[in-house]
Amino acid sequence: MDSIEAVKKNSSEPCVIEDLTEHGQILYIQFSPFEWSQDVLLVGFREKILLVHIDISDKICIKVLTEFSHQARCTTISMSPETSLTSLPNQVVFCAAGNDFKLRIFSSDLDENSKCLVIGKHASYINDTMFDPENDYLASTSDDNTVQIWSVDGYKLKCTFNLTSAGMNVCWHRSDSCKLMVAEKIGVIRFYNVESETPVLSIDYNKPLSSSHWAPSDRDFIASLQLGELLIWDLTKPCLPLHNNIVFTENGGHIKFSPQGELVAAVNSLDSNLKIIHVKSQTVKLTAAVSLPTNVCWHYRFPLVCVGDDFKLCFWKV
Repeated sequence: MDSIEAVKKNSSEPCVIEDLTEHGQILYIQFSPFEWSQDVLLVGFREKILLVHIDISDKICIKVLTEFSHQARCTTISMSPETSLTSLPNQVVFCAAGNDFKLRIFSSDLDENSKCLVIGKHASYINDTMFDPENDYLASTSDDNTVQIWSVDGYKLKCTFNLTSAGMNVCWHRSDSCKLMVAEKIGVIRFYNVESETPVLSIDYNKPLSSSHWAPSDRDFIASLQLGELLIWDLTKPCLPLHNNIVFTENGGHIKFSPQGELVAAVNSLDSNLKIIHVKSQTVKLTAAVSLPTNVCWHYRFPLVCVGDDFKLCFWKV
């Protein structure tokens, strides 16, 4: 009985739900990871991408600013640090990948000037893309066992890193923008110096990996989700994980550190659960039932978690 009551206390309904049924099923979401566009959320669908503004002044207010036509089923989206809605003219730049394996760069002033540039493609499904904080490079990784690095100046391919399995995630760090983290499905997490095009470090837990993230507040910590097990790694002592905790009974799912790095959000569609885990104590601070979740993301500054659940955007204050 005590364990049941503990679960009930930690369970939580979303504080805000936005119904987007008119646009279709939500496939991918992404809060901007950059300060000048921190209140912007991208929402990907089968043939469109919505640009959404989140106002968190008194209560959470959600406004769809515009939509972009996307010629394929959206698999991942990433915002560029060029994006800013704080001055005129507005500037929105982001990358979207589709199930046609192509990378598209969208740019708009939210008025009359919008364009879409196809910069290249992979040989299979693209699982993740991300711009570096200095806006020098765009990284993309795919089921084709490669990571491609694109120079933002002209969007020319700078280099390709060959992997031993499908690339699941790429991640840059705010304080070390020349280094790129790449997480492989086989369970290996690699770090590359992109400027010199050389490997720096790799860690391996020998279990299939579905998601990984680099803590934005501390470049020494990363998290990975491997066969339902949440691992916290200290890169100064990378031989074994600092913490490990079974959070899901099923394989798969997505994870993200909170802005301050104290919490990790994890979501799994097979378990139909969102969980918020405290990094140091490994205790579950919040659980929420979800039916058909996308990935999970946090606001740049506030402890606000968002998940696309089927046709709805769901937000939790943690």
